[in-house]
Amino acid sequence: MLMRYLKCVFVLALIAGLSGCAKPANEIMLKYEQTLCRADSLAQAGAMDSAQAVGQIAELHRAYNQSKEATGGKRVRVAPSDGKTQLISYSLSFLLILALIWINVMVDRHLKDKKYRRYMVRLNENENDLHSIEREMAELEACLADMPLTDEMREDIETALKSLMKRNDELRDENEGLHGRLKVFENRPLPPDLELLKAQGDRLRRLDDQVQSLSSTLVARDEVVARLHEAPRFLTDADWDYLRRLTDRVYSGFTTRLLQRFPTLTPADQQLCLLIRLRFSNAQVAAFIAVSPSSVSQQKFRLKKRLLQADADLFSRGETLDMVICGV
Repeated sequence: MLMRYLKCVFVLALIAGLSGCAKPANEIMLKYEQTLCRADSLAQAGAMDSAQAVGQIAELHRAYNQSKEATGGKRVRVAPSDGKTQLISYSLSFLLILALIWINVMVDRHLKDKKYRRYMVRLNENENDLHSIEREMAELEACLADMPLTDEMREDIETALKSLMKRNDELRDENEGLHGRLKVFENRPLPPDLELLKAQGDRLRRLDDQVQSLSSTLVARDEVVARLHEAPRFLTDADWDYLRRLTDRVYSGFTTRLLQRFPTLTPADQQLCLLIRLRFSNAQVAAFIAVSPSSVSQQKFRLKKRLLQADADLFSRGETLDMVICGV
């Protein structure tokens, strides 16, 4: 970029310098110059013995005298301007070069700052996502280790784990690349706003750990939820009402936030989101609503499509349906 600017500056400076160092010739002065050149050419060609050449030279001398009288005997060739004009031209060219170099430096610095901020913000977002994924993976692994599960329930959890692990690896690879790009900025001090963003991100992750740990404990210790995990059965209206109140109490108004973000959800969609938030498996959900596990998978697929209608970029970074619902 700097070389491109300097080339432009060089051309502009050259034009400015030539303009300042020369005076234009008018038409009569150019004719005078042409007359002199033609006379010199004939003389050098040895045409002096020819009567025709003598006549041509005489004619040229008359044109010469006429041009000389018209121009006052001034030289036709481009003449240098005075020293003051040259100084002004050189000064302006030099200032132009300095101005363009300064502009280039400032633009380059701005672009680097912008790139640095983009890398840092992206890195912070990825760290938050990794934190959430690792927490979900830990919860699912705990379910596999501690809860009595059917083969189908175990398969559902293992599938979710594989998806989370894949996303986890993708984010770690991306972060590794971001750290490599940030090495260029190692000696650059962290801007105050980015430093604040990093500190807030760390603090929010610690608070999130505490909140999630407390919430999981409250849900796990609830007698109704524990019985439903152990022996899934069809849920009555009273059961749904209890689970809704429990979820809103533990997760700070979950159903209200869900409808605010996705107002087109049907009552059946809301119930499915409620069960996803409470970490029930497909097999358990199937028992709660008296359908087959494959029907639950179809309902989740339709729910995902409905969520995408509200936000087309919702799953663009590899998020699972459970991650989106639990992140509301």
